[in-house]
Amino acid sequence: MKVARHIVEARRVSIASLVRQRGYLPIQVISQRFRISPATARRDLDELVSQRLLTRTHGGALSDFNRDFASLAERRTTETEAKHLIGLSAAAMVKSGMTLYIDAGTTPLAVAEAIASRPVSKLRVVTPSLSAAKALAQIPEIEVHLPGGLYLGRQEMLAGPQASKALRGWRFDLAFVGAEGINAKGIHNSQADIVAVTQALLQLSGKVVLCLTKSKVGMSGPVSVASTLKGFTLLTNATQADLLKASIPLSGTPCIFAR
Repeated sequence: MKVARHIVEARRVSIASLVRQRGYLPIQVISQRFRISPATARRDLDELVSQRLLTRTHGGALSDFNRDFASLAERRTTETEAKHLIGLSAAAMVKSGMTLYIDAGTTPLAVAEAIASRPVSKLRVVTPSLSAAKALAQIPEIEVHLPGGLYLGRQEMLAGPQASKALRGWRFDLAFVGAEGINAKGIHNSQADIVAVTQALLQLSGKVVLCLTKSKVGMSGPVSVASTLKGFTLLTNATQADLLKASIPLSGTPCIFAR
């Protein structure tokens, strides 16, 4: 039986919305979620790709975070001094023999560059950021590991549902992560697969350091990471007054103010 056009179009809008929220969806999940055959799911995805709403991948679809979000190169030109100060404060926390996780994004990249500029012996670093990996791999006593995932060229990172799975078996002394913003409702980021990694790190790390520039204070994002900062250490160039003004739910969260 032929399905009415308006029902098909509404379903495709819902699929696009869900992929944007999750970051990535495999065919099997789309088929089960919307109660359609894999062949129908593929046709829906092909149509959404033709409308430039999604990027098709083997076995699924990826949101156009890579195309629509400002590129790494573009973001690197903003708040450079703030990111540098945060990077230096983060690097001062690193000790010989530690295992680290360093997130993708320009502020975590500043952390990687600061560590590389004042290297500590016998470090192991896991990062989805190709730029961070390149900066750290030049130091002989730093061992760099890249988790699996789909390579996003404009963001110079690996992403997708494989990322959080790839972290299983690792234990980190320190994890340096970024976010799209923090506000009165907690921490927010751009897509669900990135959020899943941050949430997994809370279980896998001795300390998770949220590295945010002042511009992220009071801001939101498409997906919630957590409603409070419980379990995180906040590292920022914002002041305590900035955090109070934005009603950030710190509830005893350790804060490091980069100066």
